[in-house]
Amino acid sequence: MPIIKHLFALIAVVAISLPSAHAENISNEAMFARLSALASSGNAEVIYTLGMFLNNGIGTARDNKAAFKYFSEAAELGHELAAYKVGCYLAGQFPGVVQVNPAEALKFKLRAAEAGYDLAQFDVGMHFIKIRDMENANLWWERASRQGDIQATAIYLYFLSKNPSPNEVKSYALALVLKELMPNPTKELLAHIAPLEAKLTAEQKSEANVFRASWFTGKTSLTVKAKTGMSSIPGLLTTLER
Repeated sequence: MPIIKHLFALIAVVAISLPSAHAENISNEAMFARLSALASSGNAEVIYTLGMFLNNGIGTARDNKAAFKYFSEAAELGHELAAYKVGCYLAGQFPGVVQVNPAEALKFKLRAAEAGYDLAQFDVGMHFIKIRDMENANLWWERASRQGDIQATAIYLYFLSKNPSPNEVKSYALALVLKELMPNPTKELLAHIAPLEAKLTAEQKSEANVFRASWFTGKTSLTVKAKTGMSSIPGLLTTLER
């Protein structure tokens, strides 16, 4: 939604994926080869990771059709991050690889969202806002925001502020949350905070600060795992190759 971009001037969110890196001096190509040798093991983590290598062209040529196949296999084995990636493909992330199916995309993304993945929670919120289900959109954005997700916090704040009868204390508190999350708060955000700060009473500001202080619940284990990247792969290989 362009207006969100103009209001908060947020930079496009970096995709949560496997960043290019080398761990324990193992090349990307070597890791891909070793993972490929373990593909038939039925290990969901191996299969998901192979999907990520192929999805991003790490250590091998990019092959989105093969990546989708691996993600589907891993999702069937109960891997929730793989389920999220299946949902991304079904939502049309890579046109032509698989037929777009919004209902199925939501089903797979919900699996990851319910398991606690913040990016999936944001995406599910975006699905609900498209069908004008504000209650569910806010529910999922709040869950992601409480993990410290900037984009979820920004859009949640925006729609809260656009309510005909906005909760100004909550709006002020969330604006402070967003300010805390942003390395360099934008002038748009500061302009949103200033009039509320001038309008609210000392008691309301105190209420907002209590709200802000209790907002963050911490990142779930699944969100942490998604952001770990390639650092865990050497350990996975060592364990499985014993």
